[in-house]
This record gives sequence, C-alpha cells and structure tokens, in this order.
Amino acid sequence: MLRSLGIATVLSLTMCLGACSDPKETINLAQFDKQIRALNWFSAGSTNAVVEKVMPFDEAYLSRRHTLLENLDHTNLSLDNEHTYAYLQIQQRYPERYLIWPAQINVLESAVKHFSHEEIDAWLSLVKLKLKTGRESKILLSRIEKAQILSYLESTSYNSKAVRELARYLHNYNTRSGVGLYQHPNGKEWYQSKINYYTGIVYAPHELADVLSQTTQKISEPIRLNWQANEELLSRPMALSLLGDKCKPVAGMNWRDLFINIRKTVSECGSLLNKEQLSIAATLAEVDIGVHMFAWSQQQAMHRLQSRLVIDEAQAYALLKNIVFFPATTLAYLPHFKHL
Repeated sequence: MLRSLGIATVLSLTMCLGACSDPKETINLAQFDKQIRALNWFSAGSTNAVVEKVMPFDEAYLSRRHTLLENLDHTNLSLDNEHTYAYLQIQQRYPERYLIWPAQINVLESAVKHFSHEEIDAWLSLVKLKLKTGRESKILLSRIEKAQILSYLESTSYNSKAVRELARYLHNYNTRSGVGLYQHPNGKEWYQSKINYYTGIVYAPHELADVLSQTTQKISEPIRLNWQANEELLSRPMALSLLGDKCKPVAGMNWRDLFINIRKTVSECGSLLNKEQLSIAATLAEVDIGVHMFAWSQQQAMHRLQSRLVIDEAQAYALLKNIVFFPATTLAYLPHFKHL
C-alpha cells in the first residue's frame, strides 16, 4: 500500500513537472526593443530613459540578453528582423564575453551618470580579469582597441584605484599582432557571419574580395574626403555617416549598429549617394575585408586608404578605427557598387 502510494506520488510529481511548470514568458518586438535598449544603455543608439542596472557583458548582462533573445515571440517578425535575430544569436558565441569593454564606446563616461563608484570599480576590475582570462583562450585586444580604451582611462575625470590599475595593466598588455578579426579563434567564421548578414548573401571571401578589387580599380583618381578625424568616426559606422541626413534610418535590433538596420537603410537610401560617396564606400569595404579576413597590416590598410582617398595620416587612422570597430558594415553597399 505504501509502495503504491509512493509510486502514485512520484507519478503525480512527474506529471506536475511536465504540465504544472510555468510556460516560458514571451515578449513581442516592442517589448523586446524597449528592454534590449535598457540593457544596452551604453550604446549611442539607446535613447531609453530606463537603464537596466547591469554593466556591459558582465554575467548579469549575458544572462539577461540570452533570456530576452529566448523569449522574443517570432510570430509576427519581419524577414529582416528574423535575419537580425539569427545574427544576434550567432554573435553570442564570440569573444565579447572576454573583451567586455566595446572600444568604440566610452563606457566609463556614461556609467558615472547611472552607477555607484563601487559598481563602476567592480566592472573595471572585471575588465582586467576578463582580459587575463581571454589571453588563456588566445582572445586579445588589437593595438587599436587597446589605445582607444587607454585614451578613455587617461582622459577621465573619474579617479579611482581601479582606473589606475586597469590603465597600468593595459600599458603592459601585449596585443595580438594584427588589427583584424581573423586572428581570434574562429575569427574568420565570425567575420563570415558578418558578411552574410550585411550583404544578405553567402559570399565566399575570395570571391567578394575580387568583386571589391575590380570595383575600386574603376576609381580613376583619389577621392577627396571632407570629414575630420572626429568622435563621429569612432562612435558611428561610416556606412551610416555616408548617408548623412539623406534619409530616415530604419530601426533595428542590434545595439552595435545603434539600433539601426544598416542593410535595410542602405538598401532604401544607398541610391541617394553620388559616385564619389559610393567610391568612398567601396574603398572602405575593400580595406574592411582585407583587414578582417586577409590579414592586412595596419600599415597596408592605411596605405590603401591614402592611395584611394585624399586624406592625411590622422584621417586614415580614424577611418581604420571605424573599420576595426564596425566590421563589414560598409559591405551593405555592395549592390550599389554596380553604379560605379
């Protein structure tokens, strides 16, 4: 009798675990957009008044982001948003859990507005720890990323032991030898996912490089660039800066692209660019794939930029930083290069 009761109890508990557990909470796109912007409060594209109290890519951030992606209801997503969702899922597998300070963003400057000194210092210590852990997995900063983060630390008015310790650590930090993604473990696969996403087509890298080389060879003389080496070249993809105010950006789901759907925006507005602007985009795209897939050195990349564009060394370096910080984004212009 007791044995039967025990079996009945186990069966009933098993049934309850299967049928009585709470169903997964789902959220619609509007809810996802609001919450993912709050989570990525440090992004220049996040205009939310709400700030979720997590620091970039700490464990709480990674867990929260995973939950948001898992809970997003796909029922009414557009094809573009489905593509972005698949891309964001892929990006979770790559080095940002070790390189937790996005070099294109002065996280420290933004954090002091929302977080306590203790919270900021804990995150700065985590940045240092993650860099050490990343080295064990051969995931390293490039010299460009290192220099940019150091510039934030050395120009900040926020003074603490954690700031000084991280700056001291970075001064002695040995970067990877190149500046492109190819040097990370599975870096070429990572960059390939970006090619696929921003072009909307699965291109073999050598095939794409040949197309871009043939395109830039049509540029008869160097193009004059009227931009200065300013902060916009650090914080905004050139794929968007080229458009200026010519059209309204299409909203997107990716914080790295300032919550703008770059591929769709360029698809709708790229035809508004003149031949010179398209030549600039083609040059940037050629250097982009050279740096991130084919191991072009910093010197080689800057030489190519200065041979195609009328720019000084400071401008060339600023453009190279944009290529390092926003990989593959100018490839969104690929369909428009036929007009050159």
